[in-house]
Parts: sequence; structure tokens; C-alpha cells
Amino acid sequence: MKLKNTAGTLLLITVLGIFLGGVLGCASSHQNMRTQNEFQNPVGEQSADSRGSDARFVTREREILPEKPLEMRPEELERLGDLSLERDNLYMAFIEYEKSLKLNPDNIRVRYKKGLVLILGGLEKEAITEFNKILEKDAGYALAYQGLGQAFLQAKTYDAAEKNLQKAIELNPKLWRSHDFLGLVYDRQRRHDEAIHAYAAAIRLKPQYGLLYHNLGVSYSLAGDYERAIGAFQKALENRYVDKKVFNNLGLALAKTGRYQEALEAFKKGGDIAHAYNNLGCAYLEQGKLKDAVRCFEKAIALSPTFYANANENLKKARLAALN
Repeated sequence: MKLKNTAGTLLLITVLGIFLGGVLGCASSHQNMRTQNEFQNPVGEQSADSRGSDARFVTREREILPEKPLEMRPEELERLGDLSLERDNLYMAFIEYEKSLKLNPDNIRVRYKKGLVLILGGLEKEAITEFNKILEKDAGYALAYQGLGQAFLQAKTYDAAEKNLQKAIELNPKLWRSHDFLGLVYDRQRRHDEAIHAYAAAIRLKPQYGLLYHNLGVSYSLAGDYERAIGAFQKALENRYVDKKVFNNLGLALAKTGRYQEALEAFKKGGDIAHAYNNLGCAYLEQGKLKDAVRCFEKAIALSPTFYANANENLKKARLAALN
């Protein structure tokens, strides 16, 4: 089996709604599952902290794991797998979990972890197989249904994702990640009202997790409720989710409500000043404010010659639109 190497974010759900559709180099709003894919301990409450970096199916020569004795118990191999996963080395995590399962194939906790590693590595079909093996032994194992839902969501098989996530919630309503993943499923299907309710359920269970507010904000934006979107993005920032996309999505929502100066300040925090003016120009262009758009694109080009290509292309579009 060949393990994929993920070069970018883990499960980034992109282009759920491009507010400035069709404009080259403009900010877009998208939800993010990246921080939702860290190791989840099926015993007790799920982890609230993100690893904060991209996991890869790669070996890292400079990372030396503790030297292993010739004979190890299954639980020791499991701990080594956990350590590898914490270090973002999916390949070694997979190997250690596989070794542990060879010694104790009935350990559904380790099989669940192996399934998560496969999801993170982009191997959805193999992950689905692992979660189904769990359900063959324990049909009431809620996290296996959550894993299936996550794998089907990543594979864009939304009906199956919805079915399994709803089953996970039925078995354990406290699985906040299942609510969040279900929200993503609904947003991909443009069922934004249902998505908003799903995110709200996740937030009730995990109110300090900023990513959930971000996803809620994107859903509000996709539904055209920009005032509530602004409030949700601000709550994400208050809860220390300070990813650049939060500032850009906040800027888009502010621009939609005519708060252009505030939008510019948000865009600045999401990138450099040239990108900020380009994004604001896109917002003006999308709203038909062509003179303001031209002014912003010209400003972006003057501030950053290296940013010339995107801003110049947008400037051409604005000037062409002004002629029509």
C-alpha cells in the first residue's frame, strides 16, 4: 500500500463559497477542518488542542524515536504510534499501530487510531475499511461512525457522511466533532440553515474552540447573513483562532455590509498591505463600485511590484467593467 504525502493542509475544505467569484487573486471564504484531525483519544473526552502543523506520511531522518527493544508489548507500540503522530510523522504512526494490531488485532482503540492516520494521509477507502472492522466487533462504537463520516466527507460522498455522523451523534450526542463535521456536510450541500444549527450544537459542547466559530461565520456568510457572520468571526478571534483566513473572511463580511475601512484593517491582518488593498478592490469590484476598485488595485500595484500580476489582472477587469 502506498501512503500519500500531504503537502498542504490536512483536510482543508475549500471553495465552499467564493464571495468574489471569478475574480483572480481575490480573497475567498472557506471553512477549515485542518485542526480537527489531530489524534482523538476514544477514551473519555476528546482532545481540545491542535497539533498546529501538517501531518505527513514521511520519515524524518533527524527525528529519532526512543530506541525500541526487540520485543514490545502492544500497548508500548501504541504509545510509540501516539508519539509519532504527535510529531506529525504519519508513516511511523501507521507502522507502530499496525505492529500493535498484529499482536492484538481485537484492540478497537488502536484500530480507530489507525483509521484516523489513514484519513490524515488521504487514504479514505482504507480508513473506511478499518472503521467497518471496528463496527463488526462493536456496532455501538460511536467514534467509528464519526470516523466513517469524516472519511466520507473528505471523499465528498456527502450522503454517506451525513448518515454516519448522525449515527455517531445518536449513539453519543457529546461528540462535538461529529456536529462540526455534519455542519461541513450541510454547507457543502448548501443546506446552510441546518449547518448553522450543527455548528451551534458543537459550540455548546466546546465553547472555547475558536475554529467552530469560524466555520459558523462562513456558514452565516454563505447564507447571506453578514452581520451574524461578523460576530462569529470576532468570536473565533476572541477564542484565539487567529488563522489568516479568519481575518480575510471577516474582511469580506465587513465589506459586504459597507464597512470598508474596517474591512481593509481586517485584510491587513490576514496578509500584507498590498494584498489587503487587492482584496478590498475585489470587494468593490464585486459590488460594482468600479472607481474605488481601480483605486485599490492601483494602490496594491504601487505597494508591491511583486504583486503586480494579480492586482494588474484585477485592475484590467475593473477598467473593462467601467467601459461597459
